[in-house]
Amino acid sequence: MQLAEKQSAEDFRIPATDTKGHSSRLWLRCIPSMARQVEQIVQSKRFPYRTKGDVLRHALHRHVNWLNRHGKVNSITGQVDTILEIMRDDEANHDFRVVFDKLADRIAAYLREQERGEAMRLILAVQNHIANMPDGFWKLKYASEVKRRYGELIGGARKANLRKME
Repeated sequence: MQLAEKQSAEDFRIPATDTKGHSSRLWLRCIPSMARQVEQIVQSKRFPYRTKGDVLRHALHRHVNWLNRHGKVNSITGQVDTILEIMRDDEANHDFRVVFDKLADRIAAYLREQERGEAMRLILAVQNHIANMPDGFWKLKYASEVKRRYGELIGGARKANLRKME
């Protein structure tokens, strides 16, 4: 099935909690082949799902919206979408902070151990992953944060490498 509109990675992320941290658990049974299919979707990494729950929340969200459009039912879809947008942003911001806290810990450890080459390898690997992120706010924010925190280290390493080659 072709998607009618262009989808961004953020469209696939449906948080499990609301703005107050509340959530409800739903249970369902399905045929084993459907369960395997959901697992394959997660493992394929072709979509930005981290867990089976991510797939199911996204599917439920899309289907509820479809039902509301076609069933002419009064709904709170606008309220739900507002909460989801806020939670997506909060989750992206949390991920951003965690990534840079962990990166700072690893770089500091490498530099303490006088393993500057490994620190550089990690920074360059992170830059490569950032380059593969979808264009937009978060890609720019990640790239500018790497430059802000490690630009001097990266620039110094490149100068050192150029001097070695002479």
